[in-house]
Amino acid sequence: MSQSSGSTVRSSLVVALGGFLLGFDSAVVSGVMDPVKRTFDLNSDQVGFTASCLILGAMIGNAVAGPLANRFGRRAILIATALLFTVSAAWSGLATSFWTLVIARVIGGLGVGAAILIAPIYIAEIAPHASRGRLVSFNQLNIVIGISAAFFSNFFINDAFDSAVAWRWMLGVEAVPAFLYFVLLFSVPCSPRWLLSVGRRGEAEDAISRLGGDAADIADRKSTRLNSSHA
Repeated sequence: MSQSSGSTVRSSLVVALGGFLLGFDSAVVSGVMDPVKRTFDLNSDQVGFTASCLILGAMIGNAVAGPLANRFGRRAILIATALLFTVSAAWSGLATSFWTLVIARVIGGLGVGAAILIAPIYIAEIAPHASRGRLVSFNQLNIVIGISAAFFSNFFINDAFDSAVAWRWMLGVEAVPAFLYFVLLFSVPCSPRWLLSVGRRGEAEDAISRLGGDAADIADRKSTRLNSSHA
């Protein structure tokens, strides 16, 4: 694959939706803290922890995502990440107390930590050398788009709903793109490089074929894997 095939670009765009969710989840909380404080009668410490607990989940998610992705595959962890985002968004919107909201946000943080690590790894492993940087940049671009989308979403939802429930919609609306991400991930192949690393050559050949490659790519990726293991 000297150039990106349509399948490679499409798979990269699908996986880069994780960057959009990462950015959205990180920024959306900025518009909900005042109504959340009033709804649950929070003190200043609780407000701060509610706003920052996403980072706690992200630290854990980032620490465990790598080993899990090496064992179960990049796509499997991305699918789990999409579920985490979906559950977190829905649960945040339906939160009935300070602690349920915190738990929901920590779950989202797990998704953030995993997505920021695994999405670019997957894209890099399916991309040909000539366009690897461009395709990986999709994920970075989507993070910025997600942050911007969160602010616009908060603005329009705040105008459309009563302030007592608007914050629930601000947090819950993310469940829609998160579930779409979950569904779309089943349409992308497993990383051929990961399949080779666990000895599943036949499946790696099928994955590369789906991505628009040929048999020469098998040798190239196997060589890359061997060189990496000796580095």
